[in-house]
Amino acid sequence: MHSKYGLLVLNSKNVQKLKQLLTSAATSLSSRLYIRLNPDQPRTDELVSKIYLNSANSCPKLDVRLLVSDIPGKIENYTAIGEEKPEKIEKIEKKYKKVVLGGTFDRLHNGHKVLLNKAAELASDDIVIGVTDKEMILKKSLFEMIEPVEFRIKKVVEFVEDISDGAKCLAEPITDPFGPSTRIKDLEAIVVSRETIKGADAVNKKRNEQGMTQLDIIIVKLIEGSDEILNETKISSSSKRREDLGVLLRPVRKVPRETDRPYIIGLAGGIASGKSHIGKYLKEKHGFDVIDCDKLAHTCYEKGSSLNRKIGEHFGSDILIDGIVDRKKLGSIVFSDKSKLRELSELVWPEVKSKAAEIVEKSTAKVVVIEAAALIEAGWHKSLAETWTVFVPAEEAVRRVVERDNLTKEQAIDRMSSQITNKERIDSSNLVLCSLWKYEETRAQVDRAVNDLMKRI
Repeated sequence: MHSKYGLLVLNSKNVQKLKQLLTSAATSLSSRLYIRLNPDQPRTDELVSKIYLNSANSCPKLDVRLLVSDIPGKIENYTAIGEEKPEKIEKIEKKYKKVVLGGTFDRLHNGHKVLLNKAAELASDDIVIGVTDKEMILKKSLFEMIEPVEFRIKKVVEFVEDISDGAKCLAEPITDPFGPSTRIKDLEAIVVSRETIKGADAVNKKRNEQGMTQLDIIIVKLIEGSDEILNETKISSSSKRREDLGVLLRPVRKVPRETDRPYIIGLAGGIASGKSHIGKYLKEKHGFDVIDCDKLAHTCYEKGSSLNRKIGEHFGSDILIDGIVDRKKLGSIVFSDKSKLRELSELVWPEVKSKAAEIVEKSTAKVVVIEAAALIEAGWHKSLAETWTVFVPAEEAVRRVVERDNLTKEQAIDRMSSQITNKERIDSSNLVLCSLWKYEETRAQVDRAVNDLMKRI
């Protein structure tokens, strides 16, 4: 049985066996590894980076934390990794009282920890952190998958106060490049990466304009990584988000299912998201039954159908010609008025849902996929065990619609505005897929999702 927590004590002798010790931790622990440096092993920026880089490679599933403080008192039971025992460390006077840094801190990873460790080494009183949100994150790759800012703040504060020896972590959301760095007068230093030195210079310029003291700029080299898809050369949140594509992000719902009946999942996605391609792949490669609700909706408009009658009653009998809906006239009404579009949708969705239920009832497949652009808007996801959403960035969707449907950019944007955003879909989904890259990459995400799904059911 794996222990939850572990402690690795490094000194001048065993630091050479770091990779071996981290590999041992990976096989012995289930949650977190604390690392303490004994007095004979100097703490250097190079060593800190080495520890976190090797941890990312040798024990990627463990939450590794290099302590600035003594062993946290709240951790009573831990497994010792290696044979070294922690020796008493004399408390070192910190260089600054208050330091500041900023970042997105999504999916707190070892690259973040290098920066946060540096701040904890330097500050005796306050570590002030600006956590970017709203407009500040919109240019990030896969920003729609970024964790809520409250969650990111909680993670950062918990980490910093866990590793430090008394300094308080004061984190807040920021929607501009400066945040608390130009508001708090008695800050003394700012911790940045080489890529964000210009930001530190801008902070000092603004502080100078406001008559504040200049901050010492502490530069930390970020640890290297590799992501050929995103063209990243450092461990980054973007890469971590991409790794989460095709992985269950939220627990599935407990939906009653009779023995030998299909497991039903929802597949949602906006215009030109690649949803239909994924639906086809799930059917052809994995043998799932896929119900295309967008196509199914068209069958609801057959002459004399109950849907046509309801539409005539709601929007006026002149919308019907010989028992058939004049789609052009109906479109001119609903696509220029979101409230009218919603009214139409609330007539269409129950009809489609009823037809889809009939198909599910006859299915003999192990898994049935309800593929619907408006699955989440209709609220169907609430009755399904899990919902998968496929998306591409909005600008890519616009480009695809313009190319595919021969529309102007303005017309494509107008069409997309009638749907909920990628972010809203993702926030209501259990699993996310992105079709931004080559087909092979998308299919790899789907295969990963299906493999895990089959284990769940």
